[in-house]
Amino acid sequence: MKNLTCILLLSVVVLSSAQQTRDSDLMKSLSFRTSFGVTLNYLLFVPENYNASVKYPLVVTLHGSGSTNVYQVDNNDQAHPWIEDDVQAQWPHFIMAPQCPSGTWGGMGASTGKISDAAKAVLEAIEDLKKQYSLDTNRFIIGGFSLGGSGTYHMIEMKPDFWAAAVPCAAGGDSSKIELMARTPIWHHHGSNDMDGAALKRMSAALENHGYPVLRVTVDQVVNSPAGWRNEIRKGTKPEDIIFKNARPSYDSLVRAIESGERFIFQMFNGGDHESARLNANHNPLLPKWAFSKVKGGGSTKIVMNLRSRDQAVGNRSITRVYDLRGNLIRNSAFSNRGLHDLTNGYYIVNSGSIKGIDSRWSILLLTK
Repeated sequence: MKNLTCILLLSVVVLSSAQQTRDSDLMKSLSFRTSFGVTLNYLLFVPENYNASVKYPLVVTLHGSGSTNVYQVDNNDQAHPWIEDDVQAQWPHFIMAPQCPSGTWGGMGASTGKISDAAKAVLEAIEDLKKQYSLDTNRFIIGGFSLGGSGTYHMIEMKPDFWAAAVPCAAGGDSSKIELMARTPIWHHHGSNDMDGAALKRMSAALENHGYPVLRVTVDQVVNSPAGWRNEIRKGTKPEDIIFKNARPSYDSLVRAIESGERFIFQMFNGGDHESARLNANHNPLLPKWAFSKVKGGGSTKIVMNLRSRDQAVGNRSITRVYDLRGNLIRNSAFSNRGLHDLTNGYYIVNSGSIKGIDSRWSILLLTK
């Protein structure tokens, strides 16, 4: 009996220790003094087995109002899905979770055309990190919830050629600046009960009105709290069945769209509110795959091609019209299957699908620097 008691006590101690591990415990607590006298405090996750000879992406996550960056990292899964072991194993990367040094990250209301001090502080801190660590400057990802969601739109408005991808949640930006924002791929998450999804509808409509194709995704919300998420996982429910329940278009269709280089995804959680949208966004199992396929300037790290169709093939050559992101013709090309050097000329290739006004008989490639 004495031995059994000892074993039970040991089990309780081990379980208690495991429960006390917080995401912030896995991150460094740092501060940076800006050139304009503001101190930016932030958490930094450094990839396991960091190797200075390797270039690592950086994810910046901006917290919402009401509490601190540390609280939201530990209690609202603000560092997810990025900090999860399987994500880090496949895409090792840094995570920066700054504390807003003022009342806003920027992006609330009409644009002033001037970058906020908080956003400027984050950018200066990133420049400082570049001196200390080997960072892949082509793959910086920005995201945030609510106040941080507006800050995300503000960041891609003010620094449109800095970010590889943006993940705003439960907030919008100044839609009149969408041409600047559209230079960065966007995956926006929102709850249908959060002001009827107004911010998502406004920002996606702005993109479409300027000729950018948007993939709209609607799903039925399953969980609305971290405890609910953990309970579903313990039951054996797959993450994709939680986040993409009754997805329209289907989950498989969304996977194919991501593999084809989809740039703008706007996802509505039916029945979701302001806070629960964050929870579901932070556990989106497709988000890392999408985000880490992007590079600065709107391109893709993966080349996806469909150069042939029956009415185009000429011997072992294909004739291809190449368009830019606005649908403007770059060139007509006839080339063999030997390679892409002459065609790409330093550009990335993204398979876009169809664009209004472009002859669908031709294979369409979108090239971006």
